[in-house]
Amino acid sequence: MILSILIDKTTGGKQFARRGIDIVKKILMIIGAGILQAPAIKTAREMGLLTLVTDYDKDAYGMKFADFPIVMSTRDVDGTVRVAKKFAQTRRIDGVITVGTDASLTVAAVQHALDLPGNRIDVAEATTNKIKMRRRLEEKGIPQPVFFPCGTYDDVVDASRKLGFPFVIKPADNMGARGVMKVDKPEVIRFAYERAKNSTPRGEMICEGFMDGPELSIDALVWDGEILITGIADRIIEFPPYFVETGHIMPTNLKPDMVDDGVGVFKRGIQTLGIETGAAKGDIKITSAGAMVGEIASRLSGGFMSAYTYPYSSGVNLVRAAINIALGNPPGDIAEILKRVSAERAIIPGSGVVRTIEGVQEAISIKGVKNVFVTCAVGDTVHIPTSNVEKCGNVIAAADTREEALNSANLGVKTLKILLGTKGEINEGLIRKNALEKLSGTCSVCRVCDGEECSGWFPGIGSKLNGGGFKRNFRILQRYVIIPDILKSMDNVNTGSDIFGIPIDLPVLPAPVSNIKKNLNSIFGEEEYNRILLKGTKNSGSIGLISQLELEPANGSIDYLISPLSDVYGHGIPFLNPYCGEKTTLNNIEKSFAAGIKTCGLSMDLKDSRGAVLINENRLSEIINKSPVPVIVKGILSKDNALRAVNAGAKGIVLSNRGGRILEYLPSGLEVLKEIKDAVGNNTLIMVDGGIRSGEDVFKAVALGADIVLIGRPLVISIAGAAEEGVSFYLHKIRDELQEAMLAAGAKTVRDIKPDMIRELPFPSK
Repeated sequence: MILSILIDKTTGGKQFARRGIDIVKKILMIIGAGILQAPAIKTAREMGLLTLVTDYDKDAYGMKFADFPIVMSTRDVDGTVRVAKKFAQTRRIDGVITVGTDASLTVAAVQHALDLPGNRIDVAEATTNKIKMRRRLEEKGIPQPVFFPCGTYDDVVDASRKLGFPFVIKPADNMGARGVMKVDKPEVIRFAYERAKNSTPRGEMICEGFMDGPELSIDALVWDGEILITGIADRIIEFPPYFVETGHIMPTNLKPDMVDDGVGVFKRGIQTLGIETGAAKGDIKITSAGAMVGEIASRLSGGFMSAYTYPYSSGVNLVRAAINIALGNPPGDIAEILKRVSAERAIIPGSGVVRTIEGVQEAISIKGVKNVFVTCAVGDTVHIPTSNVEKCGNVIAAADTREEALNSANLGVKTLKILLGTKGEINEGLIRKNALEKLSGTCSVCRVCDGEECSGWFPGIGSKLNGGGFKRNFRILQRYVIIPDILKSMDNVNTGSDIFGIPIDLPVLPAPVSNIKKNLNSIFGEEEYNRILLKGTKNSGSIGLISQLELEPANGSIDYLISPLSDVYGHGIPFLNPYCGEKTTLNNIEKSFAAGIKTCGLSMDLKDSRGAVLINENRLSEIINKSPVPVIVKGILSKDNALRAVNAGAKGIVLSNRGGRILEYLPSGLEVLKEIKDAVGNNTLIMVDGGIRSGEDVFKAVALGADIVLIGRPLVISIAGAAEEGVSFYLHKIRDELQEAMLAAGAKTVRDIKPDMIRELPFPSK
């Protein structure tokens, strides 16, 4: 309806006159109306042009500034050509352009249909499809990684054998790092494949060798056979195994010979791809083997570079020059006027529901800050990004020096506070109050869950006899302290981690709990509890671990696992009971796999007469080797068992004494962590549970060698107190505490947490 109304307004000169629109002015068509297009709309108007702007979102930022806004997707090539032709029946369109949006093919199609200046359609196709781009570059020997086009999972597996690890998988026809992922081990392939496949409109993917080294973002204008290099920036790429641009700095700080190498490869790539008119942007990696093409597109760069940071740095309106070329004119004077530094930094608050957005005016008032963009709203659910389109905003700053520009941008990010929480008014006191009522006679809901108050009686999900094992778990970490580094400069501390490539906001998962009827006095049904846990963890940027009932009949249904897993599209890890037998266990894994899981667990730490007969290393190996997903083995407490599980094919292990519930005195998983870590190395995912109660505890466990920690009782209490919102509340609390510990110790990422950041001190026994 909106589309037809707007087009009807273009049917006569008298109507234009009534709207105050000059029918003599030239018209520039701009594909896209987002924040990155706003400077193009503004510049066009300053140049005396009228703007015809298309976007799928009628409320997009730039639509309100357009003279002729038309609702049309930037990706709908045929639809955009159709509306452009209809518009051109009454008013001539004099040029077409896009800034920072991957709409080069749409632009080229309109240019071709209306006989306007621009590149050939095949050039636009080659610069929007990574397979076509790579093939053209390969023909002329342009430096780039080895690559293999892929359409199926088997294609990706075959490519991994040829490329080796690590390699990178990408959708061939998407932008903004959507679906792009570094794959560093075989067990990550399936998740990476499904993620890339879901991000490609045409089902085309490409696997290519991983390129090490820093990355340059380079802009260029192409006119009359000449390639004019404009901005060159250092890209800041973080959040591995993903490739999220968390900012850039203009101009580059790399050595001149490296920059010259990168520019040379970029220019050769432009010529090879056939970009003859307009703009080009390149992501160029400076590897140990020299500069290589990451990507070249036939448009101006996004990421705020061409439209914001380059003008701040150089004093040149690059968009104006690109508009001139789009109209068939020379670019004009693009000699740099300024020699300043500009920096862009992303706003990444974490995962959760946005409760408040504060400090926007304070951030924009900081010296050097030029722009503050917030792209989320109160009530939105946000996550730590895995692509460039999932960030919550950006701060842009400019100054005379690199240090000043970065400091201003980082201070702006810190000043603008996007506070996350749960949808309701939840607090710790309310959670404990509700949990006390539900868990009466099962758990004391102590302020400090240390096993002291419930010592000597069966406290729900733990511990045998006097609770010696449970209390031992809790006290281990109290022996360690965190050593602060007060002189290390820190910004954008990242608590994120992953499990076989699956992103999580912090290295903390809920420990699997089963038999709610026995252990938790039937406060929830088994299926209900699992559904709450899985939904709550997914909303919080984590993954829920759920457990099969212990000692259930071999032919028993596991719908109480499968149904909740299906609700969250497999975003959970079921821990299955292998004592049901090999055939039943594999059948249960297949059912879970059909529900979408990317990994599963086997709980091996419960023995009975059946276990002694059915489970040994050979039987375990048979199950693991036939599993369609990586398998994690739970219950390991010795180096020998760890090595045997890994030899059987386990990709991960859980060090656990089951909260002291098997025997009263077993070692804590934390006590045997270093020994087992040294034995199995870094290629095995190591999880540990027992006694972890704070973000500082998480930090210490990671410093001791854990990849992931599991927390049981406190999350059970949170679920009893506030269901899904209780899960979110508790995990956000742990994340904030972990972030504070990392900031104090000088660890920017979880991978930066090292053993020398903690120290063991004498601790008196009770």
